[in-house]
Amino acid sequence: MEIKPSQFDMTNPFASLQQRFNQVETVLRQMPPAQREQLLAEMLPPIPIPRSSPLIEPAVTMVTVQVAEWDGGPPMQQPQPTAIFRPHRIARHIPWQWRLIVAGIRLTRIMRKSARLQMKQFNKLQRRIIRRVLPRRKAMRGAPAR
Repeated sequence: MEIKPSQFDMTNPFASLQQRFNQVETVLRQMPPAQREQLLAEMLPPIPIPRSSPLIEPAVTMVTVQVAEWDGGPPMQQPQPTAIFRPHRIARHIPWQWRLIVAGIRLTRIMRKSARLQMKQFNKLQRRIIRRVLPRRKAMRGAPAR
């Protein structure tokens, strides 16, 4: 069996199929039209008409039905919507002194949170530094002794 180096060339994996397709096309072009159509009819089965699947079909089908006793008025009386009364909060005027107090309280909370986080970071750093320089006796837990 002869191995062609072009079989291992994967720059175009469909090259051999394209060559075969081109050969078939040239042979079909050279045939007389009547023989070509007969050959194509034998080779290609008739294309089935695809049925619509239930997933694609619309959920609702609109159908018009003739109703003899309808007088042309509205088909159904619309029910009255249920009235729901929700209390609305009416914001009253807040004096500027109260606004300052609220702003001060919020600022205090923010400052406390920031100070707490900074203190936590500082304590971590301090522990790291202490673990580096250790006494010869009674080393801290988790730190190597000198």
